[in-house]
Amino acid sequence: MQKTGVVFGPWIGEFGWELFSWQAYCRAISRKYDKVVVISRPGNNFLYSDFCDDYLPFDPPSSGIVDSHMNSAVQNFDVIQFMKTSIPQEELNTHDWNWLQPTKIGNPPYDHWRTPVRIPGFGDVVPEYKLYRNTDTKHVDIVIHARNRKIREIDNWTVDAWDELIKLFPKNISIACIGSKGESLHLDATHDARGYCLEQTVSILSNAKCIIGPSSGPMHLATLTGCPQIVWTSNPNQNFSRYKYCWNPFCVDVSMLKTNTPKPTEVYALVEKYIEKSKIIEKYLHIS
Repeated sequence: MQKTGVVFGPWIGEFGWELFSWQAYCRAISRKYDKVVVISRPGNNFLYSDFCDDYLPFDPPSSGIVDSHMNSAVQNFDVIQFMKTSIPQEELNTHDWNWLQPTKIGNPPYDHWRTPVRIPGFGDVVPEYKLYRNTDTKHVDIVIHARNRKIREIDNWTVDAWDELIKLFPKNISIACIGSKGESLHLDATHDARGYCLEQTVSILSNAKCIIGPSSGPMHLATLTGCPQIVWTSNPNQNFSRYKYCWNPFCVDVSMLKTNTPKPTEVYALVEKYIEKSKIIEKYLHIS
C-alpha cells in the first residue's frame, strides 16, 4: 500500500491567525498521514515540531499587506516545485499527497476551540492545541508587546503612554519587550527581547506574571504558554469572546480593557493584581 503524505502551507498570513486558525488544525489532520510537511515562515518551525517531519521555510515578499490568512504579495504558489527543492524525488513519488492551502478555516474568531470545523477534502476537524512551556530562560516579571504596525495603526499605543506606564513600576520589577523588531517597540528601562526565536520568547512568557499590550499575535502566543494577559482593543465586540473563550483552550486568565486608548493608571491597576496574585501563589508553593 502506498504511503500517504500531507502538505500544510505555505502560511503567509498573520502570526495570531497561524496560532489559532491554522497550526492546531494541521496538528489534528496530521494524525492520519505517514508523512507531514509544513511550509511557513523561517523560525516558526517550533510551533510544528511535535508533529512535522519536514519543515520548509518560506519567506513571503516584504512588500505584501498581511491580514488574517492572506498576503497580498503571494497570489500563486507552486507547491510541487517548492517541495522538489528540499525533498528527494523518490520520497515524493512514494507518497500519495494531499495539500491544505492557507485558507479561512471555519468562522474565526468565533469558532470555539472544542468545535469541529468542516474543511473541504479533510472532513470535520477539531483543532489540537499544544501548551508551549519552557522555563530555561532568565526570569522576567512583566512582558510587554508594544505593537507598532502600519496596518490598523489605531491599535498602536503611543510611546508617551508606554513611558508613563513604565514609570509606575517599582524598581525591583523586571520588564521585557517582545515581538519583531520591525513591528514593535523597545521601551526605555526594559530588556529588549524583540527578535528572539519563538522558543526563547515562549520561555520568557512561561515565567512571567503577565503580558501587557494591545491585541496582537504575541498576545495570542501568550495564551498558548499559560501567561495571563492584560489586553486592550478597538474592537471589543469581536475580541472579548476571542480572548476569553474561543481562542483560549487552556483557560488562561485574561483582563480586557474595552478601548484602544486606556489610561496607563488603568493598565497598572490590573498589573498590580497579577503581581499580588503571583506573590500569593509563590508563598503557597514555598509553604508546601
